[in-house]
Amino acid sequence: MADPVKDKPLYDAMGYQSHARFWRGLLSNDIGSSAGLDPQDVQIERRLVLYRLMLVIMLVAAGTVLAGALLTKPQPVLLSIFSGVTTLLLAGSAVQIYMQGRILLPPVVSLGLTITTVIWAVSQGGYQQELWLFPLMIALTALLPLRAALVAGGLTLIALVLVQGWQGFGEEIAKHAALFSTWLFSLAIMQLLTRQTDELADLALTDPLTGAFNRRYLLPQTRRHLADFQRYARLSSLLLIDIDYFKSINDEMGHVEGDRVLKALVELIEGRIRGVDMLFRLGGEEFVVLLSQVGAQTARKIAEELRTKIAAQEVIPGRRVTVSIGVCDVTGVDSAEEWLEHVDRAMYEAKRQGRDRVHLDSAPPRDPSSIEGTLSMWR
Repeated sequence: MADPVKDKPLYDAMGYQSHARFWRGLLSNDIGSSAGLDPQDVQIERRLVLYRLMLVIMLVAAGTVLAGALLTKPQPVLLSIFSGVTTLLLAGSAVQIYMQGRILLPPVVSLGLTITTVIWAVSQGGYQQELWLFPLMIALTALLPLRAALVAGGLTLIALVLVQGWQGFGEEIAKHAALFSTWLFSLAIMQLLTRQTDELADLALTDPLTGAFNRRYLLPQTRRHLADFQRYARLSSLLLIDIDYFKSINDEMGHVEGDRVLKALVELIEGRIRGVDMLFRLGGEEFVVLLSQVGAQTARKIAEELRTKIAAQEVIPGRRVTVSIGVCDVTGVDSAEEWLEHVDRAMYEAKRQGRDRVHLDSAPPRDPSSIEGTLSMWR
């Protein structure tokens, strides 16, 4: 039976890992955490670009309501105050994101304030403000996961009906139906484009033979874990796994048998590591395991367990397949490239000592403050 978790696209916009993380993410300044995405993922870039664009639209919408509240009499004082505060917050957010690249207001808060301002203006007779609901509801579709967008869009339409009452029943129903159908059409197009992006990202960042992540995705992930160590003192470790005498397997038994060995190795490793850990195919018969929040000694124990299990598994009948594993944690390096060099050196030392063994890199730990902070700006 297919694994429903593994069958999900890497960047599936509905791939958040838990309901708690989903709701926390909606109220955070991380533009991707509401979808359970990694800060390096391509969907984050897409959402950030959309948020920049929508901030301008939301600012103009709130500013229009503020101008109407100040110039048209009589208007509730509370509406003037609320629209004024919203306009100032959105203006500050726009300045922050365009000038300093930082998110001041979470997307869901920006949208909520703007939609509330517009619907409040409609309730006071500003029917021209309804036009702003079109781009705002499309923003719901673009910036929020599918379920959240559906709920928020439905509540927006219900609120619009309630504040307008039932005068001009037929005409109002027709307008709301047009708004709803246009929004659903935009939602369908956005989801289609997102799925296509997901599929392209899967192809770009996974190894087609084994299903492991590929070399292209390794460097940004090691940089992120290095920055996590600097900012939060979170340990991480790398394992570099190399199959011993793999060339002879290909030469004597053919590449089909060699491919089968690679797939069996990946299946065994994925069965041992946790969901937060990551497996990469570096190239050929070399694999890298990135262990999150794991120090050197624990990583060494995991490497020994993997080495023992691989040696005990009869991948090729009558032939023992072994691996050499290098281990290095994040404490002794200054850059992601250096981290990979250290673990590569440890793996070759394991080979030099006779193969089928684990070697721990012995670089002295360094001060975390010496590591350059490379974590994405919106985390």
